[in-house]
Amino acid sequence: MSPQAPQAPHHPLYAAPQAPLPQTPQPVHHAPPPPPPPVPAPVSTTPGAEFPAAHAPVGTPEVRRGADSSSVTTLLLNLPLFLGSLLVMFLISLSMPSGVDVAFVVAWLASGALVFNRPTERGLAKLYFKMREPLGSELAVLQPIWYEVTQRAGVDGSKYDLWMEDTDELNASAAAGHIVGVTRGAMRSLPPQQLAAVLAHELGHHVGGHAWAGLLGHWYAVPARLVMSALRLVIRVLAAISEVLAGLFVLFLGVLAIALLFTFPAALALYAVPFLLAWSGRQGELRADRFAGLIGYGPLLVSVFTAWHAAGADDDRRKQRTMARLMSTHPPLHKRIRAIETFVA
Repeated sequence: MSPQAPQAPHHPLYAAPQAPLPQTPQPVHHAPPPPPPPVPAPVSTTPGAEFPAAHAPVGTPEVRRGADSSSVTTLLLNLPLFLGSLLVMFLISLSMPSGVDVAFVVAWLASGALVFNRPTERGLAKLYFKMREPLGSELAVLQPIWYEVTQRAGVDGSKYDLWMEDTDELNASAAAGHIVGVTRGAMRSLPPQQLAAVLAHELGHHVGGHAWAGLLGHWYAVPARLVMSALRLVIRVLAAISEVLAGLFVLFLGVLAIALLFTFPAALALYAVPFLLAWSGRQGELRADRFAGLIGYGPLLVSVFTAWHAAGADDDRRKQRTMARLMSTHPPLHKRIRAIETFVA
C-alpha cells in the first residue's frame, strides 16, 4: 500500500482481491463395526490441546497487553514532533494570563489520556475512521469468530469493540485502544476460518500496543503538523500574490533551517524520522502476523496472503519508486508469507 498523508494511524491488514478457500471434497466413509465400550480419556493439561491439531497454537501463548519493541520505537520516533508541539503550545501560552498559561500546557500534556477513553474511541471510530456499529446480523457472524480468536489467545474479547467499515475491500483494522474494524467485503467474502486469521492479526496489533502507540504519537504531533500546514498555506498565498514574496519567504525558512543545523547538527537526523516510522510500521505488521501464527492461525493467514498475492495485490509495488517503497507501512506479501512459514515450520 502506498503511504498516505499523516493521519490518525490504524492498522489495516491489507486491501486486495481475495478468493475464498477451495472446499476439499469429503471422502465417503462406510460405517465401521460397533466400537468397544469407550474408555474415558485423561484430561490433558497441555496448553492448546483443546484446539484442532492442525491449527494448535505454536508453543504456549503468554499474552500480556502492553507495548512491544515496535510500539516503543514508534513512540520514540514521534518524540521530535512531540517536542515541536510542546514548543508550539508553550508559545501560545505566552499570550495567556499568569496561571492560565501553565494550566493550558498541562491540560494539553494530559490530553493524551483521551486515547484510552472508550467514549473518545467511539467518537474517533465514527467521525475519523468512518466506521459504524455493526448490525445485529453482522454481530451474529463476527462475535463467534472473535470469541474463538480471543479464547485461543487467552484474551478477554469483551474488552474490544467490533466495528464495520462500509467498503467492499477485503480488510480489517485495529485502531485506538480497543477498536477492531472489519470491512463489509471481508465479512461477506472470507470463509470463517480465514476471517478468524485476519482478526487474529488485528488482535496482535492491539496486544503489541501498535494501535494506541501510533494514535498517541499522532495526537501529540497535531500542533506541530498544524504549524507546518500553516506555513505551506502561507507559501501558497504568497505565491498567488507574488512569486518574489513566496521565494523570499521560502529563502527565509531555508536560512532558519540551515542555522538550526549548524547550531544542532544532530537535527539532521530528523529527516530520517519519516522513513524510520514507516520501517517501524512494517515491523509491527510482521509482529502481528507472528502473533496470529503463535495462536494457531499461521497457515490460514498464509492462505489469505497467498490468494491476495496471486490476485496481483503487490503488482503495483514494481512500479513504485524507491522513495515510495521506503515510506510503505506494509511489507510485501511474499515477505510476510515467508516470515510466517518460517515461524510455523
